Amino acid sequence: MADVTQDFFRSLADRGHDRRLTALHEGSVRFDISQDGQVDHWLVSIVKGDITVSEQATGGDAVVRADRAVFDRIASGEAYFLTTVLRGEATVEGSPRLFATVRRLFPPPPASQETRRRRGDHE
Repeated sequence: MADVTQDFFRSLADRGHDRRLTALHEGSVRFDISQDGQVDHWLVSIVKGDITVSEQATGGDAVVRADRAVFDRIASGEAYFLTTVLRGEATVEGSPRLFATVRRLFPPPPASQETRRRRGDHE
């Protein structure tokens, strides 16, 4: 069975550089992902678009907290990061600028039902 969250962070590390993030001089976000009473920690550091990822329980200019099931949906593109935060399914603390930047790391928002209907997609 695939580990969506772990695969997401590995893909970020493999990406190495993301040109959409070059405006960010330097910043880091710690992701605290909880499941069954345990918390996995991932620290994503960005310097002028260069991305590094480590499993680290400390640090971060911003911290994102989410349940594993919620984060799996975000990482797979089934749910939009900002929407989960607005619904209270995930929380964010720290730099608002960094929060705005980190949204770019995730898949785009899922198409609305109306958009899928116009394209002729079936549910």
